[in-house]
Amino acid sequence: MKISSRLDYALSCAIVLASMYKEKQPIPVAFIARREKLAYDYVEQLLRALKKNGIVKSVRGARGGYVLSSPPEKIMARDIVIAIEKRVLKLVCDREKARRKDCIHFNDCKVRDFWIGLRDNMDKYFSSYTLKDLLKMREQEKGFKDGR
Repeated sequence: MKISSRLDYALSCAIVLASMYKEKQPIPVAFIARREKLAYDYVEQLLRALKKNGIVKSVRGARGGYVLSSPPEKIMARDIVIAIEKRVLKLVCDREKARRKDCIHFNDCKVRDFWIGLRDNMDKYFSSYTLKDLLKMREQEKGFKDGR
């Protein structure tokens, strides 16, 4: 299984917003892009995906930017995973447009429980960490607070 750089960077952008949540001011995309050394357009794209899923809100204007829509302790890593990766926690045989519409094993699949177990464990793991937890981890990195 590969975790995409898109998900990694979206989590990083959300952690920056979490680090400044108490200030109650919108954080400009340019600040986040500079802080995380990412392209402005890419950060904007990630934040739009998070906004579409209700994780962040945008504020227009000269002092505009993005803010978390809920406190960091209420936003689960799972929420960001789903916002960015959409169907990462879906099984092929659970999808509407399955890869194999006429799977010969569908009615008697013996390995489906294996895949369900993996999905459920991933879901449980992603649900066990909040943005606040991830921020605490990030704050232990050298230079995190100085990078503002």
